[in-house]
Amino acid sequence: MTEKQQASIGMRYVRYVHFCDSGCWDWTGAKNENGYGVIGCGRRGEGNIKAHKLSFEIFNAVPLNPEQVICHRCDNPACVNPNHLFVGTQQDNLADMIRKDRGSKPPLLRGTDNPKAKLNEQLVRRAFRLRENGLSTYRIADKLGVSRPAICFVLNRKTWRHVDVRTSNHNC
Repeated sequence: MTEKQQASIGMRYVRYVHFCDSGCWDWTGAKNENGYGVIGCGRRGEGNIKAHKLSFEIFNAVPLNPEQVICHRCDNPACVNPNHLFVGTQQDNLADMIRKDRGSKPPLLRGTDNPKAKLNEQLVRRAFRLRENGLSTYRIADKLGVSRPAICFVLNRKTWRHVDVRTSNHNC
């Protein structure tokens, strides 16, 4: 971002900051689906920047590399107070989330409970029978309408382990 663009966006930035008693500077402008403030970089089509990243850049004048993210000490996605922000990696951000017990594990959607499942228990059993009959993983995948890696995962018991089938050593 050029100095002129940064000055222009900086002028727009201040219109969307609300100073809270908590010490947070809440973003009152547009927000993404996760509650983080966003602001247009300039002209139409130039994209958006996250408001907390912009705030960090304005107040700290520190260039960031693509692996770096701006993390919140306050855990308030709408906060743009530069004193509540710090530089880290995505891994640092995840570790911070876990340390603060903010993360939750996604629900385990196994088998046909998973809306993306392309197989069902009957087809998984059929895959094992076809393998026992000597068919290659390529042929099994073709017959069942899925990819070869999907069949390998099934036969190597990486997926669909809950299905009761005779397990012999089926390596792909």
